[in-house]
Amino acid sequence: MSQETHASDDYEARLEAAHSSPLKAAGRWVVALASATLGDAEFEANEPQVVVHSRVDDSVMLRITTSSLEEAERLIVQIREDLENLSTEDFRAEWEAAADQER
Repeated sequence: MSQETHASDDYEARLEAAHSSPLKAAGRWVVALASATLGDAEFEANEPQVVVHSRVDDSVMLRITTSSLEEAERLIVQIREDLENLSTEDFRAEWEAAADQER
């Protein structure tokens, strides 16, 4: 009797803020304030990221930057479901391909 393993045994997904240069961060704040002034609350001053870390050494396996917190929240739910349901190999194959398409 073999025990099925899932990617969640090896990885965990977290929401994190992107680390930007001070100039880029200031620019994003100006755009976010202007956007909010015009009634568009979609633009986020901080770029939210979904980051998948190794449970062993906390190294980053996957990092996807999103345009809004809503998008990041939807994405992290999907990634966490896949972590629970896919093997480590299947998870890596699926999400590394998705991250490559983003670049």
